[in-house]
Amino acid sequence: MEKIDFVIAWVDGNDVKHRLKRQQFQSTNIVKGSAEETRFASNDEIYFSIASILKYVPYFGTIYIITDEQQPAHIHDFFEQGLCAPEQIKIIDHRTIFAGHEQYLPTFNSLSIETMLWNIPGLSKYFIYLNDDFFFNASSELDDFLVGDQIKVYGHWENNSLIKAKFNLRKGLNKYFGKPLQPKYTIAQMLSAELCGFNKYYEIHHRPHILDRDVLQNYFQKYPTTLAQQIRHRFRSAFQFLPVGLNNHLKIQANEAVLYDDINIAYLKNEALLSLFLENLNNTTIKFGCIQSLDQFDPKEAEKVSFALIAKFKNYLPLSIQH
Repeated sequence: MEKIDFVIAWVDGNDVKHRLKRQQFQSTNIVKGSAEETRFASNDEIYFSIASILKYVPYFGTIYIITDEQQPAHIHDFFEQGLCAPEQIKIIDHRTIFAGHEQYLPTFNSLSIETMLWNIPGLSKYFIYLNDDFFFNASSELDDFLVGDQIKVYGHWENNSLIKAKFNLRKGLNKYFGKPLQPKYTIAQMLSAELCGFNKYYEIHHRPHILDRDVLQNYFQKYPTTLAQQIRHRFRSAFQFLPVGLNNHLKIQANEAVLYDDINIAYLKNEALLSLFLENLNNTTIKFGCIQSLDQFDPKEAEKVSFALIAKFKNYLPLSIQH
Protein backbone atom coordinates (compact mmCIF):
# COMPACT_ATOMS: atom_id res chain seq x y z
CA MET A 1 0.00 0.00 0.00
CA GLU A 2 1.26 3.46 -0.92
CA LYS A 3 2.01 5.55 2.18
CA ILE A 4 1.82 9.32 2.44
CA ASP A 5 2.77 11.58 5.31
CA PHE A 6 0.56 13.69 7.55
CA VAL A 7 1.41 17.15 8.87
CA ILE A 8 -0.22 18.77 11.90
CA ALA A 9 0.52 22.34 12.97
CA TRP A 10 0.35 22.65 16.76
CA VAL A 11 0.93 25.27 19.42
CA ASP A 12 0.41 25.36 23.17
CA GLY A 13 -0.64 28.96 23.69
CA ASN A 14 -0.90 28.41 27.44
CA ASP A 15 2.85 27.90 27.68
CA VAL A 16 4.25 30.90 29.55
CA LYS A 17 7.40 31.12 27.43
CA HIS A 18 5.40 31.09 24.21
CA ARG A 19 2.91 33.63 25.51
CA LEU A 20 5.67 36.05 26.53
CA LYS A 21 7.33 35.66 23.14
CA ARG A 22 4.02 36.34 21.43
CA GLN A 23 3.41 39.45 23.51
CA GLN A 24 6.90 40.71 22.73
CA PHE A 25 6.15 40.82 19.00
CA GLN A 26 2.48 41.74 19.24
CA SER A 27 1.93 45.38 18.30
CA THR A 28 -0.78 47.48 19.92
CA ASN A 29 -2.56 48.05 16.60
CA ILE A 30 -2.76 44.41 15.54
CA VAL A 31 -6.09 43.55 13.96
CA LYS A 32 -8.77 41.79 15.98
CA GLY A 33 -8.69 38.00 15.81
CA SER A 34 -5.16 37.50 14.55
CA ALA A 35 -3.73 37.29 18.08
CA GLU A 36 -6.70 36.19 20.20
CA GLU A 37 -5.88 33.64 22.91
CA THR A 38 -8.29 31.07 21.44
CA ARG A 39 -6.22 31.01 18.23
CA PHE A 40 -3.32 29.53 20.24
CA ALA A 41 -5.28 27.44 22.75
CA SER A 42 -4.64 23.71 23.13
CA ASN A 43 -7.27 21.39 24.64
CA ASP A 44 -5.87 17.93 23.87
CA GLU A 45 -7.30 18.09 20.34
CA ILE A 46 -4.00 16.96 18.84
CA TYR A 47 -4.17 13.63 20.68
CA PHE A 48 -7.59 12.94 19.20
CA SER A 49 -6.30 13.97 15.77
CA ILE A 50 -3.38 11.53 16.00
CA ALA A 51 -5.57 8.76 17.44
CA SER A 52 -8.02 9.20 14.56
CA ILE A 53 -5.20 8.72 12.04
CA LEU A 54 -4.01 5.59 13.85
CA LYS A 55 -7.55 4.19 13.88
CA TYR A 56 -8.89 5.15 10.48
CA VAL A 57 -5.97 5.80 8.09
CA PRO A 58 -4.03 2.67 7.07
CA TYR A 59 -2.05 4.58 4.42
CA PHE A 60 -0.29 7.07 6.71
CA GLY A 61 3.49 7.06 6.74
CA THR A 62 4.93 9.58 9.19
CA ILE A 63 2.98 12.11 11.26
CA TYR A 64 4.94 15.36 11.44
CA ILE A 65 4.00 17.78 14.22
CA ILE A 66 5.10 21.35 13.51
CA THR A 67 5.91 23.32 16.67
CA ASP A 68 7.74 26.36 18.01
CA GLU A 69 10.23 25.02 20.57
CA GLN A 70 7.44 22.94 22.10
CA GLN A 71 6.03 19.44 22.03
CA PRO A 72 2.75 17.96 23.26
CA ALA A 73 3.30 16.69 26.80
CA HIS A 74 1.99 13.16 26.18
CA ILE A 75 3.22 12.64 22.62
CA HIS A 76 5.79 9.99 23.60
CA ASP A 77 3.04 7.95 25.25
CA PHE A 78 1.80 6.91 21.81
CA PHE A 79 4.86 4.75 21.12
CA GLU A 80 5.76 4.01 24.74
CA GLN A 81 2.35 2.33 25.05
CA GLY A 82 2.71 0.55 21.70
CA LEU A 83 0.09 2.58 19.86
CA CYS A 84 2.53 3.30 17.03
CA ALA A 85 6.23 2.97 16.20
CA PRO A 86 8.56 5.74 17.43
CA GLU A 87 9.50 6.77 13.90
CA GLN A 88 5.86 7.31 12.95
CA ILE A 89 5.59 10.58 14.91
CA LYS A 90 8.22 13.29 14.49
CA ILE A 91 8.43 16.77 16.00
CA ILE A 92 9.58 19.43 13.52
CA ASP A 93 10.53 22.89 14.78
CA HIS A 94 9.73 26.12 12.97
CA ARG A 95 13.47 26.67 12.56
CA THR A 96 13.65 23.57 10.39
CA ILE A 97 10.92 24.51 7.93
CA PHE A 98 12.04 28.17 7.86
CA ALA A 99 15.65 27.20 7.08
CA GLY A 100 17.05 29.98 4.91
CA HIS A 101 14.26 32.30 6.04
CA GLU A 102 15.05 32.55 9.75
CA GLN A 103 14.63 36.34 9.71
CA TYR A 104 10.86 35.79 9.73
CA LEU A 105 10.95 33.88 13.02
CA PRO A 106 9.37 33.72 15.46
CA THR A 107 6.03 33.51 13.73
CA PHE A 108 2.59 33.11 15.28
CA ASN A 109 0.83 32.96 11.94
CA SER A 110 -0.72 29.73 10.68
CA LEU A 111 -0.71 30.96 7.07
CA SER A 112 3.02 31.68 7.21
CA ILE A 113 3.67 28.26 8.76
CA GLU A 114 1.51 26.46 6.18
CA THR A 115 3.41 28.22 3.42
CA MET A 116 6.66 26.51 4.50
CA LEU A 117 5.43 22.93 5.02
CA TRP A 118 7.00 21.78 1.75
CA ASN A 119 10.39 22.36 3.42
CA ILE A 120 10.01 19.49 5.93
CA PRO A 121 13.02 17.17 5.40
CA GLY A 122 12.03 13.76 4.05
CA LEU A 123 8.39 14.70 3.47
CA SER A 124 6.49 12.56 0.96
CA LYS A 125 5.59 14.19 -2.38
CA TYR A 126 1.90 14.11 -1.48
CA PHE A 127 0.96 14.77 2.11
CA ILE A 128 -2.16 15.48 4.15
CA TYR A 129 -2.27 18.71 6.13
CA LEU A 130 -4.48 19.08 9.20
CA ASN A 131 -4.98 21.72 11.82
CA ASP A 132 -4.66 20.18 15.27
CA ASP A 133 -8.45 20.43 15.71
CA PHE A 134 -9.18 18.24 12.67
CA PHE A 135 -9.76 14.51 12.95
CA PHE A 136 -10.86 11.52 10.91
CA ASN A 137 -14.36 10.42 11.84
CA ALA A 138 -14.55 7.16 9.86
CA SER A 139 -12.40 4.80 7.83
CA SER A 140 -10.48 6.50 5.04
CA GLU A 141 -8.82 5.26 1.88
CA LEU A 142 -6.12 6.99 -0.12
CA ASP A 143 -8.57 7.61 -2.95
CA ASP A 144 -10.45 9.98 -0.64
CA PHE A 145 -7.63 12.37 -1.55
CA LEU A 146 -5.70 11.07 -4.52
CA VAL A 147 -6.57 9.26 -7.75
CA GLY A 148 -3.46 8.46 -9.74
CA ASP A 149 -1.58 11.75 -9.93
CA GLN A 150 -4.70 13.87 -9.50
CA ILE A 151 -5.71 15.32 -6.17
CA LYS A 152 -9.34 15.45 -5.06
CA VAL A 153 -10.59 18.92 -4.13
CA TYR A 154 -13.95 19.25 -2.39
CA GLY A 155 -15.76 22.57 -2.66
CA HIS A 156 -17.39 24.85 -5.24
CA TRP A 157 -16.52 27.73 -7.55
CA GLU A 158 -17.02 31.32 -6.41
CA ASN A 159 -16.57 34.46 -8.52
CA ASN A 160 -13.84 36.85 -7.39
CA SER A 161 -15.59 40.07 -8.41
CA LEU A 162 -17.88 40.73 -5.43
CA ILE A 163 -15.33 39.71 -2.81
CA LYS A 164 -12.63 41.72 -4.58
CA ALA A 165 -14.87 44.81 -4.66
CA LYS A 166 -15.54 44.49 -0.93
CA PHE A 167 -11.85 43.95 -0.25
CA ASN A 168 -10.91 47.07 -2.22
CA LEU A 169 -13.51 49.06 -0.27
CA ARG A 170 -12.11 47.81 3.02
CA LYS A 171 -8.59 48.67 1.89
CA GLY A 172 -9.78 52.20 1.15
CA LEU A 173 -11.39 52.53 4.58
CA ASN A 174 -8.16 51.31 6.11
CA LYS A 175 -6.00 53.72 4.13
CA TYR A 176 -8.08 56.87 4.61
CA PHE A 177 -9.88 56.29 7.90
CA GLY A 178 -7.63 53.82 9.71
CA LYS A 179 -10.32 51.13 9.95
CA PRO A 180 -8.58 47.81 10.75
CA LEU A 181 -8.34 45.43 7.81
CA GLN A 182 -9.48 42.07 9.16
CA PRO A 183 -8.08 38.85 7.66
CA LYS A 184 -10.82 36.80 5.98
CA TYR A 185 -10.72 33.16 4.93
CA THR A 186 -12.59 33.95 1.69
CA ILE A 187 -10.18 36.74 0.77
CA ALA A 188 -7.18 34.48 1.40
CA GLN A 189 -8.73 31.93 -0.97
CA MET A 190 -9.42 34.59 -3.61
CA LEU A 191 -5.83 35.83 -3.41
CA SER A 192 -4.51 32.29 -3.88
CA ALA A 193 -6.55 31.93 -7.07
CA GLU A 194 -5.39 35.32 -8.37
CA LEU A 195 -1.77 34.19 -8.07
CA CYS A 196 -2.63 31.55 -10.68
CA GLY A 197 -4.46 34.00 -12.95
CA PHE A 198 -7.98 32.86 -12.06
CA ASN A 199 -10.91 35.30 -11.82
CA LYS A 200 -12.76 32.80 -9.65
CA TYR A 201 -11.69 30.51 -6.83
CA TYR A 202 -12.59 26.99 -5.79
CA GLU A 203 -13.80 27.55 -2.24
CA ILE A 204 -12.85 24.94 0.35
CA HIS A 205 -13.77 24.45 3.98
CA HIS A 206 -12.43 22.95 7.21
CA ARG A 207 -11.15 19.42 6.70
CA PRO A 208 -7.86 17.62 6.00
CA HIS A 209 -6.37 18.64 2.64
CA ILE A 210 -3.88 16.94 0.34
CA LEU A 211 -0.90 19.02 -0.80
CA ASP A 212 1.81 18.49 -3.41
CA ARG A 213 5.25 19.23 -1.95
CA ASP A 214 6.92 19.58 -5.35
CA VAL A 215 4.32 21.95 -6.78
CA LEU A 216 4.66 24.32 -3.83
CA GLN A 217 8.45 24.11 -3.69
CA ASN A 218 8.79 24.80 -7.41
CA TYR A 219 6.38 27.72 -7.24
CA PHE A 220 8.18 29.46 -4.40
CA GLN A 221 11.58 28.85 -5.98
CA LYS A 222 10.24 30.58 -9.08
CA TYR A 223 8.63 33.43 -7.12
CA PRO A 224 10.82 34.09 -4.05
CA THR A 225 9.41 37.61 -3.59
CA THR A 226 5.89 36.20 -3.25
CA LEU A 227 7.20 33.79 -0.62
CA ALA A 228 8.95 36.55 1.33
CA GLN A 229 5.89 38.82 1.25
CA GLN A 230 3.75 35.96 2.53
CA ILE A 231 5.87 34.75 5.45
CA ARG A 232 7.05 38.15 6.71
CA HIS A 233 3.77 38.55 8.65
CA ARG A 234 4.24 37.28 12.21
CA PHE A 235 0.47 37.46 12.74
CA ARG A 236 -2.28 36.89 10.19
CA SER A 237 -2.71 39.62 7.61
CA ALA A 238 -5.55 40.37 5.22
CA PHE A 239 -2.98 40.43 2.40
CA GLN A 240 -1.97 36.79 2.82
CA PHE A 241 -3.14 34.04 0.49
CA LEU A 242 -4.24 30.57 1.57
CA PRO A 243 -1.41 28.09 0.88
CA VAL A 244 -3.84 25.18 0.50
CA GLY A 245 -5.77 27.29 -2.01
CA LEU A 246 -2.59 28.05 -3.95
CA ASN A 247 -1.79 24.33 -4.09
CA ASN A 248 -5.29 23.54 -5.34
CA HIS A 249 -5.36 26.21 -8.03
CA LEU A 250 -1.90 25.27 -9.28
CA LYS A 251 -3.06 21.65 -9.57
CA ILE A 252 -6.30 22.73 -11.29
CA GLN A 253 -4.26 24.84 -13.70
CA ALA A 254 -2.07 21.83 -14.52
CA ASN A 255 -5.10 19.53 -14.97
CA GLU A 256 -3.92 17.54 -11.97
CA ALA A 257 -7.03 17.97 -9.83
CA VAL A 258 -10.48 16.41 -9.82
CA LEU A 259 -13.18 18.70 -8.43
CA TYR A 260 -15.98 17.40 -6.23
CA ASP A 261 -18.93 19.03 -4.51
CA ASP A 262 -18.48 19.91 -0.88
CA ILE A 263 -19.09 17.17 1.69
CA ASN A 264 -20.50 17.19 5.20
CA ILE A 265 -18.16 17.02 8.17
CA ALA A 266 -18.72 16.62 11.90
CA TYR A 267 -18.20 20.30 12.63
CA LEU A 268 -18.37 21.84 16.09
CA LYS A 269 -17.88 25.60 16.23
CA ASN A 270 -20.32 26.54 19.01
CA GLU A 271 -22.44 24.96 21.72
CA ALA A 272 -25.60 25.19 19.60
CA LEU A 273 -24.15 22.49 17.33
CA LEU A 274 -23.16 20.13 20.15
CA SER A 275 -26.05 17.66 19.85
CA LEU A 276 -25.62 17.35 16.08
CA PHE A 277 -21.86 16.97 16.48
CA LEU A 278 -22.22 14.15 19.02
CA GLU A 279 -24.68 12.43 16.70
CA ASN A 280 -22.34 12.81 13.72
CA LEU A 281 -19.48 11.18 15.64
CA ASN A 282 -21.30 7.89 15.07
CA ASN A 283 -22.15 8.56 11.42
CA THR A 284 -19.78 6.44 9.33
CA THR A 285 -20.71 8.31 6.14
CA ILE A 286 -19.04 11.44 7.56
CA LYS A 287 -15.31 10.91 7.21
CA PHE A 288 -13.89 14.11 8.71
CA GLY A 289 -14.43 16.27 11.78
CA CYS A 290 -13.35 19.61 13.19
CA ILE A 291 -13.62 21.12 16.68
CA GLN A 292 -13.09 24.86 16.99
CA SER A 293 -12.51 27.03 20.07
CA LEU A 294 -13.37 24.34 22.62
CA ASP A 295 -11.70 26.56 25.22
CA GLN A 296 -14.62 28.99 24.89
CA PHE A 297 -17.28 26.39 25.71
CA ASP A 298 -18.97 26.01 29.07
CA PRO A 299 -16.79 23.51 30.97
CA LYS A 300 -19.63 20.98 31.28
CA GLU A 301 -20.34 21.14 27.54
CA ALA A 302 -16.63 20.85 26.71
CA GLU A 303 -16.47 17.80 28.99
CA LYS A 304 -19.20 16.10 26.94
CA VAL A 305 -17.08 16.55 23.83
CA SER A 306 -13.96 15.16 25.51
CA PHE A 307 -15.81 12.13 26.90
CA ALA A 308 -17.32 11.35 23.49
CA LEU A 309 -13.95 11.57 21.73
CA ILE A 310 -12.23 9.47 24.40
CA ALA A 311 -14.89 6.80 23.95
CA LYS A 312 -14.54 6.93 20.15
CA PHE A 313 -10.74 6.63 20.13
CA LYS A 314 -10.21 4.75 23.41
CA ASN A 315 -7.98 2.00 22.02
CA TYR A 316 -5.76 4.50 20.18
CA LEU A 317 -5.25 7.14 22.88
CA PRO A 318 -2.54 7.25 25.54
CA LEU A 319 -3.86 6.35 28.99
CA SER A 320 -2.79 9.79 30.19
CA ILE A 321 -5.48 11.35 27.98
CA GLN A 322 -8.23 8.99 29.13
CA HIS A 323 -8.90 10.86 32.36
